[in-house]
Amino acid sequence: RALAKSSTLYVGNLAFSTRASHLRAHFSTLGPVAAVHVGLDRFRKTPCGFAFVEYESRAHAHQAVAYLTGTKLDGRVIRAELDAGFKPGRQYGRGVSGGQVSSFFYFFGTFLITKIFRLVSLFTW
Repeated sequence: RALAKSSTLYVGNLAFSTRASHLRAHFSTLGPVAAVHVGLDRFRKTPCGFAFVEYESRAHAHQAVAYLTGTKLDGRVIRAELDAGFKPGRQYGRGVSGGQVSSFFYFFGTFLITKIFRLVSLFTW
């Protein structure tokens, strides 16, 4: 339901050097931008490749998805899609330290492989 009324975009594949001002300039070409929230690493508080862009109207958000997905920003081809809306805390992403989910699987996958390797080596002696 929130997605059906939202004027917020999730923007992915951003360069770590991309700042809110870059996003605002890029996305405001299609209409007034109400807010920009850059995704941050939970611990270092540095950008980690995604953001939320909130438009003042849903029509402008739809135009941005249609016309700005696949464009370049700071040397990267970006992806924009409608999002259910920004809530405080979402700027830290879903991974262990923030960012994309893949960082979660990278951390725990490496951790589990290490533990399994140690366990197997105990029984092979």
